[in-house]
Amino acid sequence: MSAVSVVYIPQPRSHLDIGHHYHVSLLEKALEHGSNGRTIPRIVTSLHMPEARAYHELIKGEKIDVYWFGTDGKKEQALHPIKIPTSRGLIGYRTFIIHKDSVVQFEQVENLAQLRNYTACQGAHWPDVHILKSAQLPVVTNTMYENIFKRVHAKRCDYFPRPYHDGYNEVRVRQLQYPDLYHYQKIILHYPFAVYFFTAKHNKELAQWIEDGLEKMIDNGALIKHMQNHLLTGHIFPLSVEPGTRHILIDNPIMSADTDWTNTRYWMQPSEFGFAR
Repeated sequence: MSAVSVVYIPQPRSHLDIGHHYHVSLLEKALEHGSNGRTIPRIVTSLHMPEARAYHELIKGEKIDVYWFGTDGKKEQALHPIKIPTSRGLIGYRTFIIHKDSVVQFEQVENLAQLRNYTACQGAHWPDVHILKSAQLPVVTNTMYENIFKRVHAKRCDYFPRPYHDGYNEVRVRQLQYPDLYHYQKIILHYPFAVYFFTAKHNKELAQWIEDGLEKMIDNGALIKHMQNHLLTGHIFPLSVEPGTRHILIDNPIMSADTDWTNTRYWMQPSEFGFAR
């Protein structure tokens, strides 16, 4: 690994993909923290590719070396996972992007049974699709990330569940393009879920380097500082929810059985939002 000068990753999903910058800058810091005197490789974007292709390319380990995915058992078997949530499991706390005309309807939703009357939009190859369907929540999918916003704006689905930190920025940067999108925050749909960095199975040394760096970042507070200072996540701190916010917890059947999402070293807890587990 010490001889490797470049680490290849895919290009952003779109020019509005703030999450890409979040993970690239976190990866840079992890490589720096875990370097132990080794030359830190440059991170270079290679090709634009949908998540499904990135997954298959990473298995081969030829065009890309590292990527970040919402984790599930299948990915953890096919790839080498670095099992440290990149945003402390915040991705599993979902607020909704809806059409502004739907606010009144969502104000009436108090529980999972009532939420099942509405149809969610999701990315076609995202693990969330299986999680939502397992909770008997209707879902429609789209292969293109940007087209999901278009679909909500056109009222071709009812809500786009987004990680707690994503919805605000995703609506803000598309305000001119989709002026009727609304970030609805008074329901938090929660399923234990995380984004991990992954490498190809054979690239164990790079995976260990990243893991060591992230562990050091937890120890010295650099990981939470990254969350507090980055455009993607910084706006949520200090954590708070509006009075009357409903917390709807559902299972994640695709999460590996050995995942302990109650481990406070790595995972945010519902109590941090003011909810009982």
